[in-house]
Amino acid sequence: EYGGRNLRVNFSDKPKPREPLYPETEFKLFVGNLSWSVNSESLMDMFSGYGNVVGSRVLYDGETGRSRGYGFVCFSSKSEMEAALESLNGV
Repeated sequence: EYGGRNLRVNFSDKPKPREPLYPETEFKLFVGNLSWSVNSESLMDMFSGYGNVVGSRVLYDGETGRSRGYGFVCFSSKSEMEAALESLNGV
């Protein structure tokens, strides 16, 4: 008994494999200091001028739903990723 209630304790199920929330590659950039209005789609649009963007994601606070101000962008090649990094870092 704990807190006036009889506990039920058992083994938990193994976590089920989850599909990724967006396509990922090894050519992944972190993008920080984003405006609160930027979403995954606009982030993809911004980076697509530098190559084939395979996927992008802006992260949101689970409680407030507000952007956390950062995200990730994945490219199909290292050269595209490097071109975006050189052109957009510090902009």
